[in-house]
Amino acid sequence: MFWFLHRACIVAFWCLWLAAAVIVYEQRAVLQPMFDYAGLVWRHGLGATQELPTLEGKATMVFAGDSFQFVDAGGYGFNYGLAGVAAPHAGRDDAPEQKRLADQSRTNLLQLLAGRHVTVQVTLANPQTRTGLGLVRCGGMNINAEVLAAGQGSLNPRQIQMLPLADEFELLRAEHQARRLRVGVWSKSSPVAAAR
Repeated sequence: MFWFLHRACIVAFWCLWLAAAVIVYEQRAVLQPMFDYAGLVWRHGLGATQELPTLEGKATMVFAGDSFQFVDAGGYGFNYGLAGVAAPHAGRDDAPEQKRLADQSRTNLLQLLAGRHVTVQVTLANPQTRTGLGLVRCGGMNINAEVLAAGQGSLNPRQIQMLPLADEFELLRAEHQARRLRVGVWSKSSPVAAAR
C-alpha cells in the first residue's frame, strides 16, 4: 500500500509540473515581457548607465522611415538615424510591396516629426559630418518606440545597448507589440515578415 501511495504522489507531482509547463507555454506571450526584462538585466546589470550626450533642434526633413535631418539653435544641420530602428528602404529595382512599405515608413516618420522640436540622446556620432544615431523624443514621445510599435521598422538590438535599461526595454516591447498585431513590416503580406 505504501509503495502504491508513494508512486501515486510521484506521478501527481510530475503531472502538476507538466500541467504548469503547458500553461506557461500557452501563456508565453503574457510572460514574454518578464523574460525580455530579465534578459536585459542579465546583460546590463542593474548598475547606472552612462549619461548620453543630447542634441536639440527642429526637424526639417525626413529621408526615410529611420532617418531625418534637424537644425539646432545655431543653424547647424544634423542628419541622424533612429537608434535601433531598421526601416524598409527601396531602390528602383525592388518589388512594389517593398516600395510601398518604404513609402509608408517614411510618411509615418514625417507625420511624427514634421517641423517639430526634437531632442536626440546620441548613441553614436560622427561630429565632423554631424551624423549619427540616437533615441529621438518629440513632445515627450519616444519616436523610436512609436515607429517600432507602428510596425514601420524592425529592431536592431546592437544599436541600443548604450541606452538606459528602461529605454531599451520600451523599444523591445514596441517591436513585440507590432509583431503580435501583425502591422506594417510584420503583416502577412510583407516581404520583411516573410524573410524572417
